[in-house]
Amino acid sequence: MTHESTLTPTTPDPVGVPAFDVNLHVDEILTNPYPTYAELREAGPVVWLRHYGYYALPRYTEVAETLADWETFTSGEGVGFNDMFNSIRETSLMNEGDFHDQIRQVEGCPIKKGPLEELKPRLAAFTDDLIAELRSKGEGATLDGVADIAMRMPIDVVTDLVGIAEAGRAQFFEWGKAGFDSIGPLDAPRTMPALQTMAGYMQYAEEDFPANIRDGGWADQLFKNGAEAGWDEALCRGVMNDYVYPSIDSTISAIGIGLLLFAQHPDQWDLLRGDRRLLQSAIPEIVRLASPLQFFTRVATRDADIAGTRIPEGSRLIVMYGSANRDERQFPDPDGFDITRNPAQHLGWGRGKHSCLGKPLARLEMITLFNALADHVERFEAGAYRYEPNNIIRSLGELELSIRWAD
Repeated sequence: MTHESTLTPTTPDPVGVPAFDVNLHVDEILTNPYPTYAELREAGPVVWLRHYGYYALPRYTEVAETLADWETFTSGEGVGFNDMFNSIRETSLMNEGDFHDQIRQVEGCPIKKGPLEELKPRLAAFTDDLIAELRSKGEGATLDGVADIAMRMPIDVVTDLVGIAEAGRAQFFEWGKAGFDSIGPLDAPRTMPALQTMAGYMQYAEEDFPANIRDGGWADQLFKNGAEAGWDEALCRGVMNDYVYPSIDSTISAIGIGLLLFAQHPDQWDLLRGDRRLLQSAIPEIVRLASPLQFFTRVATRDADIAGTRIPEGSRLIVMYGSANRDERQFPDPDGFDITRNPAQHLGWGRGKHSCLGKPLARLEMITLFNALADHVERFEAGAYRYEPNNIIRSLGELELSIRWAD
């Protein structure tokens, strides 16, 4: 690998562990990480990245086992690459034990099975309106698959469900992107600007939450349920971050990349149109390949062993979801798109206690959208597209898309 570190390592290479000078946070790798991931996987189950002074886990088995063992490999010391971000403690992801469970209980009330069932007609009606809007642009019109399709349901519906005033809703997407960028190392060019953007969000939240949130929305429920749990308003505002980040940006990423995959693989679109039961396997296959969240970090709470490598207490590890989901040891033809695969064990939504809180909602959004599109679209045709560099999340920034309507 040729991406030399701009930092002088403060920790010597551990003996017997393959070491690399790769910087994962350069644009070339952020937008196309998979050749780098393949090289790291080939080197071993545990590698050492000198740029960070961190261990990294590029293979599936070690990532899955580490995520399942939260007591040994904690996120309670932060999941990011800088101390400023890692000092945040008001989210379920950055806590462990009983307090983590309490946060998940309080913030998860609107995303349980009952409320989601009630949401289905609204999502279906929104999707019907969206398809009518797309068709009004005319046969063969070139669309932006990201702005015109992928962003619409998460931005228009989910922000309304959260119950944020219109002035805040307009900024949710940018706040979400900045939230993920703020997780990166301080020498990455997007990190400090993102931290400053998030400081602006925190100021907005302090001034507007709970004063300007809709009665009955998710945010309103969070503040009320949090008060019953003994939380103050500052803690409730912090936990709101769990609605700002993953409920918006990661779903946009998965939908956008799903559209591109179906355009590139028309045989898979034909399979789905012919048998909608395949939605149950197509959605996890899209999320496996998209892996919207590419990696987080964990800290070893004690001396540990991973695949025969000693991990000293206090070591920080990069847990590489995006690489694990392309591991040929776990997934035959891992770069292929096969909606009959049903990769239920994929790690695109995490694993264990910190698995994605919004997974049921994201799945419902994607099933609703792609099912409706399959009713009306014979073929997607993709033109130019580009990935938007971000320190953590991999997502399309633009996707030229034309639609051949079936009726």
